[in-house]
Amino acid sequence: MTEYVYNDANGTLASVKHGEGRTLFKLITADEFRAMKESFPHHKEMLRSLGSVRYCKAEPYRDHIWGTLRIPNKNEARLLFYMTAQELIFIEDSGELKPWVKSQLPKLNNASTPELLLLQFMQLAVENDILYLSHIEKELDVMEDSLLTDIPDDFFGVLTRHRRKLSELNAYYEQLTAMSDMIASLDAPAPIAAAEQWSRFSMQTERLESHVHLLQENVIQLRELYQAQLDAKQNKVMCILTVVTTLFLPLSLLTGWYGMNFANMPELHWRYAYPCVIAITVAIIVFEIIYFKKKKIL
Repeated sequence: MTEYVYNDANGTLASVKHGEGRTLFKLITADEFRAMKESFPHHKEMLRSLGSVRYCKAEPYRDHIWGTLRIPNKNEARLLFYMTAQELIFIEDSGELKPWVKSQLPKLNNASTPELLLLQFMQLAVENDILYLSHIEKELDVMEDSLLTDIPDDFFGVLTRHRRKLSELNAYYEQLTAMSDMIASLDAPAPIAAAEQWSRFSMQTERLESHVHLLQENVIQLRELYQAQLDAKQNKVMCILTVVTTLFLPLSLLTGWYGMNFANMPELHWRYAYPCVIAITVAIIVFEIIYFKKKKIL
């Protein structure tokens, strides 16, 4: 278990040993939570959620709020939080949250209450998301440019991965918006002094959600462009096959006609029959090529 107290002098959090001062924030592992689960109301529901954190939610009660956070950006993070009027507790079982929390401590300013601390952690979770979405947007632009020349290998697979990621992010921001709106409207576990800040955070997640919607529309347009390019490529191949078939259809008739070998066919014993057939074949091919070019088929 890692415990932090609030330093009134400089407005920061400091790590302390258990029992040293009034703890504002605790970070505990899943095993530690199971050992002390009886001190948590609704611990059965919390244990079930800890085993499979799939979305963000908050469950308000008279004297506490608990919920789950799943952050699906570049670094996947899954955790439970438990907040009272006195302290905020994070519960996770991967061991990856502690280094992240330690790295973010210098960015936490004047988080003197649990709700302000939770709000700042959630703000840090989406801090660089606009850059992440811009990176996805640039990748989609590169994919669109590549379609203008040729269809890249595994284009549809990459596009599908982007579509799934954007769907995941859209659900994530929608859940954060609903969660922050709900916390801003609560009177428990204590009057939410940061209601206005929670509302601003809700507007921030709404803007991120709108950006994701724009990228999802880009993905749809790319998929339509990809299908159009694929259809055009297939049509070109079919056009070539049709022209080749049309070129050789008269020749097939000619060879089939003279392949019958009837006894009374005069050309069979004519001295110039073979060169004549060659000349007729070349003439037919030349005529067809000129015709197709005139009609802009070739």
